[in-house]
Amino acid sequence: MAVIEKIFAAVGEGDVDEMARYWADDVVFEAPFSYTGTPSRTAGKQNLHERLSGSYGRVDFAFTVTETHEMADPDEWIVEYTSIGTMKETGQTYDNRYIALFRFRDGLLTLFREFYDSQKTAKAFG
Repeated sequence: MAVIEKIFAAVGEGDVDEMARYWADDVVFEAPFSYTGTPSRTAGKQNLHERLSGSYGRVDFAFTVTETHEMADPDEWIVEYTSIGTMKETGQTYDNRYIALFRFRDGLLTLFREFYDSQKTAKAFG
């Protein structure tokens, strides 16, 4: 859980390089129900870095973990959380609720599958 908190802190700072320190080379990000026009799946550390660099720096985020659910496999977690943020370009508030599956191997993130209200995301990010 400590690694997840470090990743959230890096997202809040818009620091994709710091986030990438916790990713395996074969990391996969999935947002299965995204309606934002971005791919629902991105595989590979470099590809994910490129994808997130275009958006995470555009908003000042703070995340609050509301629930954690341990799985039978100690390298998997289901985490519920919220975000509150401000869009840097417009000053518009951006908040959302999430549930995500995090899977690790040797302390590095291999899968980040996130579910959220993508209509809020599309509205905030245009």
